[in-house]
Amino acid sequence: MNDGPESTYIGAPVSGISGGTSSTIQIHSVGYAPYSFYVYKQLYDADGKPIEGAYADMNKNGKLDDGDFYRYKSPEPDVYMGLNTTFSYKKLTIATALRASLGNYAYNNVNSDMGNYSQTLNPNNFLMNTIKDINNTGFYNKQLFSDYYIENASFLKMDYLQFMYDFGKISGIADLKLNFSVQNVFTITKYKGIDPEIAGGIDNNFYPNPRTFSLGLSLNF
Repeated sequence: MNDGPESTYIGAPVSGISGGTSSTIQIHSVGYAPYSFYVYKQLYDADGKPIEGAYADMNKNGKLDDGDFYRYKSPEPDVYMGLNTTFSYKKLTIATALRASLGNYAYNNVNSDMGNYSQTLNPNNFLMNTIKDINNTGFYNKQLFSDYYIENASFLKMDYLQFMYDFGKISGIADLKLNFSVQNVFTITKYKGIDPEIAGGIDNNFYPNPRTFSLGLSLNF
């Protein structure tokens, strides 16, 4: 049986990651949130730095094995919030939209795959790219299944900010309006990756959203 008091079925592993052969980082299990991260519990030294290869013995059998994986956090938020507003004063109008996502987590696969010296000091005697998180861990080998890489991806975003000004009649001929807008204005988050809004919660193949500026004039005769 896959469920019940005597069941030993852990669930269905899902969501492949970069850096390992046939590796998954999430799991579907009865009684837990879908796509829960399935990871080892990282141990830290007295200075708060993660210790390479050191994880909690969750099943208390004195060794590190598959029984030490645990379900930790979910990519799905606890709360969604949004605000759309328009403010007008005389001939000026300002409009904006904000969104917030709270309680969602993401697996930073970019850091887990590239944030180690074995990636940088390639055994074929050439240097490869790495990322600055290597300074926080000092890992030599990849620690793909550490919960260190499960990060709080809650965020507040301003999707757009728009300014509109109505000059009215110009020389009695035409109505002139000026429009200036910014898309993807800002993101407030603790997440270390490019963008905390990661579908599915696996950050390994994300193309950053650009910030765009638009300026327009409208003449109505």
